[in-house]
Amino acid sequence: MKKYISIFVLLFSLSGFSQENYKYVIVPEKFEFLKSKNQYGLNALTKSFFETEGYTVFYDTDALPIDLANNRCKAMLVDAVESNKLFTTNVVIVIKDCQNKILIESFKGSSREKSYQVAYNEVFRTALTSLKGQLNFKVPVSEGNKVSNIDKVEQVEIEKAVNDAVEEARRAVEEAVSAVEINEQTIPTEKLFALPTETGYKLVDTVPNVIYILGNTNNENVFTATKGNLQGVFTKKNDGWYFEYKHNDELIAQKVNVKF
Repeated sequence: MKKYISIFVLLFSLSGFSQENYKYVIVPEKFEFLKSKNQYGLNALTKSFFETEGYTVFYDTDALPIDLANNRCKAMLVDAVESNKLFTTNVVIVIKDCQNKILIESFKGSSREKSYQVAYNEVFRTALTSLKGQLNFKVPVSEGNKVSNIDKVEQVEIEKAVNDAVEEARRAVEEAVSAVEINEQTIPTEKLFALPTETGYKLVDTVPNVIYILGNTNNENVFTATKGNLQGVFTKKNDGWYFEYKHNDELIAQKVNVKF
């Protein structure tokens, strides 16, 4: 049992290694197609959305922290593109990196409301909502964060050691799982939804309550997993996803209804 748990702890530790996901977002204080700063409250609405997604957000006119001021490549850059037509207001939210590369575009928000205040708020909310849980991007290599050749060699060696250790831990988990009889359970539950995080996913219900926290491994069909005080693995089989964990020296496999 102790060996089984230690394998999960090792996988959790390794799955979070060398993550370089964005933590900053920069939002314009004024969108080009509008006449004034924060017109209709759209810039504040956009800033608030990215804050609820877990980012530290600044306007492009704000004083920035030293690390971001020295290297703006640590931030995703937000813009809104308007494509209005007769009787309709249309906006797409565009996310770029510091090299002007488009990381993602939102769905087009569209409204036939006559009031600009109502129409723009409606299309922005639609566009922003379509980005929810879709922003798991990594900081690009730039002049501000390039490493020396020696550092590169060391980084490659470290990454190889980490990958080897993850693979060894994964094989150990599979061996531990195959060494015991599995009690498979199918318990009717509502569908859960997978939201990306920096190190894997969180599975939430419709409230949304966080039911499971998953950690990445180098196998896309196997995750480390926690559910409350339970620790185990989340694995894909022919008929769906299962949460496998030890209870009183018995390996339990619960089928989970989840949409990734």
